[in-house]
Parts: sequence; C-alpha cells; structure tokens
Amino acid sequence: MEEQQTWRDLLGKIISNAQEKQRIAKTLGVNPVTLLRWATNKSNPRQDNLRQLVDTLPGYRQQLIELVAKEYPQIFGDINKSEDIPLEIPSTFYAHVLNAHTTTPAMLRASSVCTLILQQILAHLDPRHLGMLVAIAQCVTPKSDCSVHSLRQTVYRGTYPWNTLNEQVVFYGAESQIGQAISSGHAVVTQSKEEKRRLYPIHFVDEEESSAAFPILIAGRAAGCLYIASTRRDYFSHARLALIQCYTDLMVLAFEERDFYSLDKIELRVMPEPYKQQPHIIGLQQNIIQKMLRSAQEGKAITRPEAELLVWQETEERLLHER
Repeated sequence: MEEQQTWRDLLGKIISNAQEKQRIAKTLGVNPVTLLRWATNKSNPRQDNLRQLVDTLPGYRQQLIELVAKEYPQIFGDINKSEDIPLEIPSTFYAHVLNAHTTTPAMLRASSVCTLILQQILAHLDPRHLGMLVAIAQCVTPKSDCSVHSLRQTVYRGTYPWNTLNEQVVFYGAESQIGQAISSGHAVVTQSKEEKRRLYPIHFVDEEESSAAFPILIAGRAAGCLYIASTRRDYFSHARLALIQCYTDLMVLAFEERDFYSLDKIELRVMPEPYKQQPHIIGLQQNIIQKMLRSAQEGKAITRPEAELLVWQETEERLLHER
C-alpha cells in the first residue's frame, strides 16, 4: 500500500530544485541544509518557520496547509479568518490619488494613477505576500464611432509568483472573465481554479485559485476592468469584494472622459488564446516607431499616442481574423 505524502515529502520535492532551495532558505533566513533536515525528518522547524514556509510557496499553499496540519493540528486554525486587514481605503491614500490626478501630465496620467492604485491594492489586500496579481484592462478605442470589440491589458503588478513577470500585452474579448464583467456592467467572481477552468478555459492560469473582474464605470459608461487573482481559494469574501469595489470606483480618476463608452457600445468579439496572440504582438514598439516615421515622411506627423492607437487598432483587427 502506497504511503501518504507528508509535508516533508512535498518540501523534499520542491527543494530538489537547487535554485528554489536557495530562494526559500534566503526568504526564511535559514541555511539550505536546514531545509534538507526538515524534509528528511532529522529536525523540526519552529511553528513560525512553518507559517513562513507556507507563505513562501503560494503555489503549494493549500496543499501545504493540509499536510502540515496533520503533524501540527493547531498551527493554522482558519487562516482566512485570522487574516486581519482594514476593510476601508486609508483616507491619506485618497489624497495621494487626487494629487497624482491633478499634477501628472495628461499623457502619463492613466499609467501613473493606475500604477499607484494597483500598488496600494497589493499592499492592502496581500500584506503578507501570499500571492496576488492585480491588472488593468482598458477598452481598445474603436475606429470612428464603432463599438468596442476588445480590451487590452495596460498595467499590472503582482506578488510572488507574479512578481517577476515581464510586461506582457494581452487582448481580452467575450471569451474572458474580464469581457463578461464589462459586458454585464458588474463584477464577475470565480472562487476556485476548477470554476475558472470551466467558465474561461482560454485564460485559465494554474496559479490562480480565485479571481475577480470589476468594470471601471461612471454613469453607466465603462473604460475597462480591474482584475485581481489570488493564490487562495475562496478569497473573495463579501467584505473584500466591497473593498475592491471602492478601489475600482477610485480608478475612474485614471481615465479621461473620452476613454469611457456606453455599455450598449460594448460589443466584444472572441479573441484568440494568449499564446496565439504573441506573434502579432512581438515587435509592437518597432511598429509604433515605424508608423511615426512613415507619417512624418508623408508630411502628416503624428504623436506617439496617436501612433500607438493606430497600432493597437491594427493588431486588434488581425487578432479578430485569427479566430
């Protein structure tokens, strides 16, 4: 009969990767040999070491909690309920956002204010760095007065395992959780990876245990979505959702009036899988520069934002035909 896996067995498998062993040891402030002694049952960690170990491995968090609890039944309790975070946005942060809104040049306002709010969300909702991704997807400006067909990820921030991601452009359409949120005009939440895989398989990411998409709205008009993913299952309690809604309302200050579209103008199409999008997205910066140069040569000089808009629209059109 096969023996049941213990937390020590799981740790042993994880630290078989030398780079990962060094990372964990450095984070916990212990010698790498100590990790090996824990894994081989030659020594026992202190309870605070075990709690920190779980926090250091968000991708294995739930599994580790269950396995560690078999040997140390009282160590965790109800970990979600024990996390004590304020359920209101600090009043001083409103002042920071208003200052950024009024002092940042219009060309930089959206990225500056979005980044400021995303960083605050991470610090507020994930103070122990258990694993969270926050991102903004903005409506792709349609040509002339046509309807909005997709959204484009513009800014994101994350704690481990998302803290080392390179900036990556992704287009979202009707197939996505983000797309459903902006089309319906209300938040869309998944509380488990099984639910996410079933409802939005194209955008399923294994590290995400739960996720939520909130449309950024003002008077029935939308500019985009705030997206949050957590490594914790069932993370989005009613209290946390109410807090995130407050941050979403504040995000309105990042956008100009022209960035908002009536919900009846949101007619999203289905976009291809992210990996199929990448060949169309590689080299976008060069395309933007080339478009500016060509326009100048033709005597119709355009600004960089104008060139970016044209390139995004052309990319969206190619992706829509990819399907």
